[in-house]
Amino acid sequence: MDLDPLVRALRSTRVEGHAIAAWSVFASETSRASVGTKDRETGNPHAPISLAESLTARYKLVWDDGRISRGAFERRQIERDAEVALAAARAASYDDPDASDVLGPAAFPEVATYDARTAAAGRGALDAFAPRLASIRARVRERGLTTWSGSIHAAEGNSRVVTSEGLDVAASGTSAGWSATLDGELGSGWSARGFDPDDAFEGRLDRLVAFVLGLRAEAPRRAGGVVPLLLHPDVVEEYVLSVLLHNLDGTHVAHGTGAFRKEQFGAGAPVLREDLTLRTDPLVPMAAGAYRFSQEGLPARPCAFIERGRLVTPLLDLKYARRLGMAPTTAPAAMDTLFLEGAAPIAYDEALSRAAGGGLVLNVLGVHTQDFTSGNFSLSAPQTIGIGVEGLEGRVRATISGSLFELLRSDDLALVRFPGEPTPGLLLRCRLDPV
Repeated sequence: MDLDPLVRALRSTRVEGHAIAAWSVFASETSRASVGTKDRETGNPHAPISLAESLTARYKLVWDDGRISRGAFERRQIERDAEVALAAARAASYDDPDASDVLGPAAFPEVATYDARTAAAGRGALDAFAPRLASIRARVRERGLTTWSGSIHAAEGNSRVVTSEGLDVAASGTSAGWSATLDGELGSGWSARGFDPDDAFEGRLDRLVAFVLGLRAEAPRRAGGVVPLLLHPDVVEEYVLSVLLHNLDGTHVAHGTGAFRKEQFGAGAPVLREDLTLRTDPLVPMAAGAYRFSQEGLPARPCAFIERGRLVTPLLDLKYARRLGMAPTTAPAAMDTLFLEGAAPIAYDEALSRAAGGGLVLNVLGVHTQDFTSGNFSLSAPQTIGIGVEGLEGRVRATISGSLFELLRSDDLALVRFPGEPTPGLLLRCRLDPV
């Protein structure tokens, strides 16, 4: 991508007598193709076939009087109207002394992020989508389902970070993914740097069909109470990991608005059960969250946030690393490079037998309304399947509630290995109230 007009403007522009003393630009150029389906109709007006190209550049400007500007430029501003865009950025500048750091040259790791077949699909070779659409349609027809909605996409992109301190690093990558919701009931999907293998795709689709069919019958009525619950990995990602990442975010640590305080990091006192670790590794080849460098130009590297139940470091960009006096960290770009680990996970079938009398929670509603700082939760779980001594029994419409942090310290907690899922499920005991 050609950023020369923008770079020249950054070096020479003066606005109201002020020059740009330091700057950092993260630019991304992408070609993307997608095919949508709405209520069994592929490519209809509500879910069209789409081919798109984009170029955007996110910037941080440090003016000679210390004021900061942040924002994004579009293609026209990058290629033709940079001076006008910089004048508008100056008008929106603000004071932020901790945000003035800009990175210089560094050594960057290599990681596989590019797949030629996916790149061709991202440029419009949509034949790769057809077999997957056919498989979903066949499942709907053959298994007595009524309808489905979803999408398939592929993209090819280039990214680049350029700074006033001499950093200029670039990378190329692809991405692909699909999603499908069956009968408006439950959805699943996948994303990575390339298409998932056909057998993995078929297996994930079959598991989704089985869960949707399992929700059709109602389970025998049961009383509310504290019972064993098996959280599907989707629930672990949507709620459990979201709570942990929220409280690890350097913004909340610095402002004291999260569950964790600066002095707890590296102090040695456990905040979770002592076998639990939460780490990220952006150098997993072809993972959706794989990358060489952050948008600020920080080299990607593995990082543990919680180790053996103890806080190691918050998630820190340059600003909050400076404010807290700590080193900046790699951030997880997708859930497939964020790892919750502990004692060896138990098998899914064993977890089902241990959860007899409870339920398998496939989805929860109301995550955005929860108090992430306290970890106390009360979530609607209408897509829960009751578990009896002989296995899955049918739908239980319920609310689940408890204290997440207490559950993550409990001896009852077990990680569960779900087929085809990179994130573990969780077997735990909390309150379930049928509604």
